[in-house]
Amino acid sequence: MAVTLRLVRLGRRNRAFYRLRASDSRSATTGRFIEDLGYVDPITKDEKKQVVLKKERIEHWLGLGAKTSDTVKNLLKKQGIAKAAKA
Repeated sequence: MAVTLRLVRLGRRNRAFYRLRASDSRSATTGRFIEDLGYVDPITKDEKKQVVLKKERIEHWLGLGAKTSDTVKNLLKKQGIAKAAKA
């Protein structure tokens, strides 16, 4: 089973909200997932609440060989999770 870390868009129209999920690469983007790893709320004014990630669990999945989408890779680099640069 190949695990992928990807963003899933939720929320209503003009009010986007994203969750970072670990899922099987063969499943649909909004389908089954293994674990929620955090969220991104770009509309929130408080910068500390815009990106909330579970760094330990993300590093765990990256250590097991999980692949990341391009957007997630850039997001993890901005958050300072070092292993994301290798993925």
